[in-house]
Amino acid sequence: MNKKTIIILSTVLILFVVAGGVFWMFSGKTSQKKEPGVSPTFPSSGEGGSGAGGSSGGLFPSGAKEALLIRLSDSPVSGATFFQGTATATVRYVEKSSGHIYKITPDGKDRQRLSNTTILKSFSVLWSPNADKLVMRYFDGGDGVLGVVKTFSATLNLITNSLEGVFLPRATLSVTASPSEDKIFYLIDGGENTMGIISDFGGKNKRTVFSLPFSDFNISWPSKDIISLISKPSALAEGVLYFLNPRTEKLEKIIGGVKGLTASVSPNGKKVIYGQTKGKDLKTKILNVSDRAVVDFYAKTLPEKCAWSGEDEDIVYCAVPFSFPSADYPDDWYKGKVSFNDSIAKIDIGTGETKVLSNKPGFDVINPFLSPDNNYFIFTNKKDGTLWSMKINQ
Repeated sequence: MNKKTIIILSTVLILFVVAGGVFWMFSGKTSQKKEPGVSPTFPSSGEGGSGAGGSSGGLFPSGAKEALLIRLSDSPVSGATFFQGTATATVRYVEKSSGHIYKITPDGKDRQRLSNTTILKSFSVLWSPNADKLVMRYFDGGDGVLGVVKTFSATLNLITNSLEGVFLPRATLSVTASPSEDKIFYLIDGGENTMGIISDFGGKNKRTVFSLPFSDFNISWPSKDIISLISKPSALAEGVLYFLNPRTEKLEKIIGGVKGLTASVSPNGKKVIYGQTKGKDLKTKILNVSDRAVVDFYAKTLPEKCAWSGEDEDIVYCAVPFSFPSADYPDDWYKGKVSFNDSIAKIDIGTGETKVLSNKPGFDVINPFLSPDNNYFIFTNKKDGTLWSMKINQ
């Protein structure tokens, strides 16, 4: 092999080595890019504190411990609440398939059945503040048929292990329960108008507090003097949120003209987390009711995934989806066309400090609430209907 050939071969070999090094260097950088959906949707600016999105990518700060998630039911539930007994605290829930009521400690121990009254195909349960009364909504029909919706308002009898109560009118559209008194508020289809009625759980002491010529409302009772009425949300329609004072019967418009409007009202009624449709995406905002000031919320999520702290109303615990696929929100999520994997975070809406408590995948959180001592975050997993708790303070 002559000298010229050796020089040519050496040059080619060097070029191959350099090219390989450049390829390795850039492919290594590419492999470190975050895959879609691996971090919860917190602001990229990193406004939050430890565990906030952006710089941490939703992961835990050094030394942080992920909260413990505990499965409380083996089958789907139709509603749950917290019961503070004299000796111990428990979670009470209704088994969806049977209508039986169970209790279990929030750490997943000592499950017991409290009622033997069988009510099939229940889909919604609302509880009194002391968890001794409830309103159960269920489908009454044959096999394979949903049938008509019945609304049963009952008292739990722990002596006979049964439910004893009355049926609300067949024309009942929706129901909510007071957070502080043994009262319920329900909407009745009165033909031309929809009537709002307050009564006790036994259906007595009824009082009509308002009448409107339209009926498509979701209702809740976040505080003693505030009942919220929000138009049933759709990405194609502008929604409205009203506050109704059950004592004065005053109806006040809080939010209007927002497509896909969903909302979660703080227990004192001073703040509202709300979601709105933006094309095939969702935006989450927070409203200060007193001056109507609106700012972006510190996490991108559906308001229904948030639970307000009872101790500090600037603190809210929210399930935050890792990603939002292109869809009509909230419609496609309600219909089950879209499912999320949620992280769970503690958010201070006063300071913006955000702390991620759990990044465990496999949970699409609905119906969240906190134990009175703020030690447990209780929720239902929309994916399979089972009930879970998360220990917050460890």
